Amino acid sequence: MPTSKAVGRTTRDYLREATADSHERLDLLMGELVVDDEAAYAEFLQIQWHARVGVENWLQERQVEAMPPHQADLIARDLAALRCALPDNPPAFVPLADADPMGTVWVLAGSSLGNRALLKRLKKTGTALPTSFLSDPRMVQFWQDLRPALERPHSLPDDQAVLMAAQATFAHFQQVAMNTRVIEPA
Repeated sequence: MPTSKAVGRTTRDYLREATADSHERLDLLMGELVVDDEAAYAEFLQIQWHARVGVENWLQERQVEAMPPHQADLIARDLAALRCALPDNPPAFVPLADADPMGTVWVLAGSSLGNRALLKRLKKTGTALPTSFLSDPRMVQFWQDLRPALERPHSLPDDQAVLMAAQATFAHFQQVAMNTRVIEPA
């Protein structure tokens, strides 16, 4: 059933379906860096920091009611533990003016699920890499707190602006990753 006619579906269902391809591309791109290799893991953290600073600043400027915990500080801590400098000049996050920040919040909060999977993979290797960012319990709790707002019935007029922000957030992270890494676009 097309998402535009999703009677009885939720905002979360709509977002998940409409962003599935972008989500998968970003997961594949970032997941390949989280291995028991310090250089690759540092690259993952640098990309995360570089992208999140702009996103966190954008949300802060909008004084979003459902504000996810800032994680750039945890990423900086992990990079410092690896003796890596923070990347220069993080790009601003600038979605279209009509974008509803709830879409960006959904992407960040949902990333905590992927982070848990990456943390589990790292732990299986017995690595000693720093994991303050991946193991942040605040984001897991935030995700649980946010879910009721996302379980509202889907309304295309209301959810289009939420989707716009979610797509912009995925695109921002992908662009930062592509600008940081020398990879062929998918």
